[in-house]
Order: sequence, then C-alpha cells, then structure tokens
Amino acid sequence: MNTKFIKIILIILTSAILLLSGCVNVDRNNNSQNTKKEVIMAKRQLKDFTTDIQTTEKENYTTVKTSTGLEYTAEGYKSLKDGKFAVKNDFTITFEDGMFADPFNRYTICYESSRPLKGTVSYEENGKLKTEYFFLEAGKDTFSCLIENYLSGGKGINIKSLTFESLSNRSADFVLCDLTCEEYKVYADNTYYINNDRFKVGIRLLWGGGINYISDKKNPIKDLDNLINQADEGRLVQQSYYGTQGNHEYKPGFYNNAQWSYNPVQGGDKNGNHSRIVDIVVEDYSVYIKAQPQDWSLNNSLTPSYMENCYTIFADYIRVDNRFVDFSGWQHRDAHQELPAFYTVSYLDKFTWYEGEKPWENDALSSRNNLRFWGDPQYSDDCSFALKEDNTETWCSWTNSKDDYGIGLYVPNVELFLAGRNAYNASKDSFDGACNYVAPINTLKLVSFEPLEYSYLMATGSVDEIREIFKTNKDFATNASFDS
Repeated sequence: MNTKFIKIILIILTSAILLLSGCVNVDRNNNSQNTKKEVIMAKRQLKDFTTDIQTTEKENYTTVKTSTGLEYTAEGYKSLKDGKFAVKNDFTITFEDGMFADPFNRYTICYESSRPLKGTVSYEENGKLKTEYFFLEAGKDTFSCLIENYLSGGKGINIKSLTFESLSNRSADFVLCDLTCEEYKVYADNTYYINNDRFKVGIRLLWGGGINYISDKKNPIKDLDNLINQADEGRLVQQSYYGTQGNHEYKPGFYNNAQWSYNPVQGGDKNGNHSRIVDIVVEDYSVYIKAQPQDWSLNNSLTPSYMENCYTIFADYIRVDNRFVDFSGWQHRDAHQELPAFYTVSYLDKFTWYEGEKPWENDALSSRNNLRFWGDPQYSDDCSFALKEDNTETWCSWTNSKDDYGIGLYVPNVELFLAGRNAYNASKDSFDGACNYVAPINTLKLVSFEPLEYSYLMATGSVDEIREIFKTNKDFATNASFDS
C-alpha cells in the first residue's frame, strides 16, 4: 500500500479526536462509562524496518542476512545491486528447515520493490505442502496476510519458500527485509459485530467483510431489526467495480441474460462462492478488513485485486473508508462504478434524494415510493437520477413511507444515483429475496496498480434527521480519487 491511504486514516483519526475532544459520547443521552472511550480507527499493521542487508554471492545463488536476523537464499534474479535484486520472474527465496517451526495463521512481509509483484508462499498444513499466492504494491511497505483456512481455524508451519514475479514488462528492484509469522486471533464467526449505544454493525467475514447487518437501537418500528438485505453474496453494503469486457487473457461470464464484465465483488460470486479474507484488525468501535474478491459472473474465480475497508461507528453515524487496487495489468474501460453497492430490506420502500441547486440549504427534497427493478432495461431511465454538477448534497435514503424511518447514505463527489426495488413485498426480513437498492455512481476507469479510495457515511432516523446528520458532517471527505 502506498502512504496516501495511511495518511488519510491518520488524518481521519486526528480529526475525530479533535472533534470529540479526546472522547466519544456515543449517545448524548446516555452517560454510561463505555460511551466515553476514544474512538481509535482500526488500520492495517505497519512495521518500521531497514532495507540494509548483508549478501554473499555464490555461483548460482546469494545468501542474505537482514538487520532483523532473517536469513535466506535467493536465486533466479537478473542482477544484485545496492542490496536489491532485479526480479523479472521465477525469483525464489528459500529458508532453512525449522526457521518457521511454530504454528501460524498469519504472516507479515516487510519489503521494498520498485514495481508491483505477484508472490507465492509455500508452507506445511496438516502434513501437506500448500502454496498460496498474494500481491505486493510497489514501494517500501508491510504486507500482512491470513492463510486461506484462517476462518476455519487452520494453522501452518515451516514456511519453505517465497517466489516473486514482476507484474510489469520490466524488472523490479526488490529486497525482502523481514518475514514474521504469528498465531493470530481467529474471528471465526461468519459475522463480526461492533457496537455502541446507538448502532450494532455486522461485518460478514465469510463474505469478504461486507456489511450484512445494521441495527439502530433507537429504531421505533416493531420487528424491524436489520436494515440491510443479506439474501446472498451480491447484496450487503459492499465494494463492487466493473472493468474490461474481455481480452486475450480474460473471458467474462454471463449474468442477467447478458455477457458480463470483469466485476470484483466483495461478498462473492453469483454461484455462492465467497471472497477471501486477507487481513483483519479490530478496535473497540472499528474494524479494518482486507479481502480478495470473487469475479461475479464466473465460478469461484478470485480476482487479481484487493479491497480494503475501515468501518467505524460514531455517536449518530457510521463511517466507511474504502480502498481498491487491481493487479491484473489489463486495460479497463470507462464504466459506471457502484460507490458502494447498497441493499436494504424491502420494508423501506421510499427513496429520497436532493436534486436541486441549493445544496445544504434545506431546499425541497425529491422522493419516489414506486420504483421498479433497476436491472430491467425498460425501466433504466426510471431508476437513474442525475445530480447537478454543483450539487454537493449527494446523499439519499431508503425509508418506510408510513413511518418515516430508515437509513441514509452520503457519498461526496458522485454524479448520479441508480436506485430501485426488486420483487417489492414490504418484508422486514433481511434474508428475503425482495430488497431495495441504490448505488451512488461515477463513471470511472479502473487503472491497474493505482489505488481507488473513497469514503462514505450512513445514518438512521427520519428523512429530516438523516439529512441533518449529513449536513453537520458534510465536509468529512472529498473523495478526490473520483476526479483522477
């Protein structure tokens, strides 16, 4: 990961602390002790390390000792200069038997590379040799990864080797500075929950860490618990992107009676195969997730990409920070990107948004409570709501038209909303096939190896309450990645 996303998280954390004067009153009407804890936003593990290494060159290989005491043998490189190996493909690092003898379910690589890389790690699991692959961004960085069987309690021992190949047409200058292994806490439940006095938010670990549960403890509606539809891996609140429609390496599948495109989906694919959890870090009111998503129209085909999410709950809103990096190297097309894909229970039948020219001045809102299915071409115009260029009040909500209660979504710097209802039946059941949908949309082209980052807020209550919360926090992010 480059430093930009790290800086964003640090700025967010600093702003939150300043805003809340060092503590969080999670519910202004509740003085319980647990509401006054400082909100610490979860973030990925980082390590300080030096790139200084000692090398001894032999005829066909080089032995390496790092400043941390790690020793390994390197071969398959083009050259060695200034402590870095020129890596094209088939660069192999091997370790002596017993160096990683203790059981582990998470490994951490500290490295420096001039170009993005694809790597593999080989280790023993249940007496058999297992090989898994991973991706590294260019730069001086830390990469932590859970083994594939992490959620089911799997353990590995004895890392045998790492291999690397450059993902560009040119060699990468690379050095492995450290490799550590650990037995990390297993969050084995399908859904991990974070709580405060207002919200209970569920993150479906088995489905790539997408949000499958949001409950408002001030909800006035009887028997309405979860506001999010979780009928399958394509629902939830989650990241989803669209890329190439096919090339000499990639052949997409079919969905909805049409040839689909490259479509990394955080939850999984249309056949029920779930995406892979790569890393998780938990704080009291925040969770960081890294996942490798499935390709929606294919069958159990993990994409060459990573998605990262930071979920944090505050007194009256939920914040989500997203990051996506594609490692395919393909040339992608301009496409309407779901930012994010957002599904609610069918009971919330009324869609509201602002389409005027006086943002954040309490100007009249627009609403619809009879939307059709957004995926039917004959209703596409009826389900698309363009926003004026100078309109910064880019939020929307799904509420119940009778009770005036529901959930809102605020994503700065978007062009339009795509919204609709599927098989409407007013069900409050989050597992029901009927659901409502909205995606704030921008027309963007995925660029391989370049991060796409954006943030959004969610809030609950009446339409007016939701609007006021978003107005109070309207400057929380700019989503500048949408302008690139």
